[in-house]
Amino acid sequence: MAVGLKLRAVERELWQEFLMEHSPGSLFHRWEWQDILEAGFGVKVSRLGIFDAQGGFRGLLPLVERKLGGLKLAGSPLSGVATPHSGPLGISLAEVLPALEEYAREHRLDYVEIGCPEAGQGEVLLAAGYAVEELKTLEIHMPPDEETLWSGLEVRCRNAVRKAEKSGVEVYEPQHLEDWLDAYHELSRGVYLRQGKEPPFSKAYFAALWGKLKPAGDLVVLLARFEGKIIAGGIFPRDRQAAYYLDGVSDREYNKVVPNNLIQWEYLKRALQAGITHYDMVGANIPSIAKFKQSFGSKERAYLYAYRSRTWRARLGRWAYAKFGSQIKKLLHV
Repeated sequence: MAVGLKLRAVERELWQEFLMEHSPGSLFHRWEWQDILEAGFGVKVSRLGIFDAQGGFRGLLPLVERKLGGLKLAGSPLSGVATPHSGPLGISLAEVLPALEEYAREHRLDYVEIGCPEAGQGEVLLAAGYAVEELKTLEIHMPPDEETLWSGLEVRCRNAVRKAEKSGVEVYEPQHLEDWLDAYHELSRGVYLRQGKEPPFSKAYFAALWGKLKPAGDLVVLLARFEGKIIAGGIFPRDRQAAYYLDGVSDREYNKVVPNNLIQWEYLKRALQAGITHYDMVGANIPSIAKFKQSFGSKERAYLYAYRSRTWRARLGRWAYAKFGSQIKKLLHV
């Protein structure tokens, strides 16, 4: 294990240069993604380089920081900030954890979260004092052609796509922010309010996604229209050959014409044409949503989410959040 690693802020040029040299990097490590989080959630993101004792640049770690109820929270990624995957890049978890602990102590962080794409790293995290949970995502390794892609869908999914098409659902890709922002945001609000939850995504977040990723061709937004009304939508960002199903919304009054199946199919066709080789549908921990995603031929992959309450206040806060989370969110407007 390396000795004396330090975390300190780095400039954009060095960050981006390192990121481009490391293929395991992802959309969620990009400098622009941190801009999106700051604009959309009002958090601070520390873009930390990982340096050895001789000053050599060994890796990077985006660390989202926010204050909540008097606690200083940090995470890579941090829950509730629309980032499914993150963590250190270019260096092993075992090497970076002591440096992260030193940083947390110096900055008086009460609570730290960290993600790990490799499920086999649980023992490393446990040894460092983290509680560890195994989560799952669903992924599609894209086939070489559309015929194989279509045959990979379950029968019920293919039937749903055909039904949407025969019902007259039209899926299209808006080309300007004003063509989709208001309609999508209203659908998003409706999804969460039906569940008795405050919507987590603001217009500022959606606008930041568009502004930071669309100019480079790294964002696709699809809308479904039925009888002249926008009834569903999906957001699909990418980084190089990897794409993600970041968010989806729909008006449940139109579930009978199954627009979400058609949206996914239309995106899969676009992704294939764009050279996407890996499609992460992001999350498989809610059974009904997992069943929907699996119908497109996706396969489960396990990854780790770990957290550490560093102070008694954080331990008390996590207990209270687990017990009264929805009430606390409403009180604190988060």
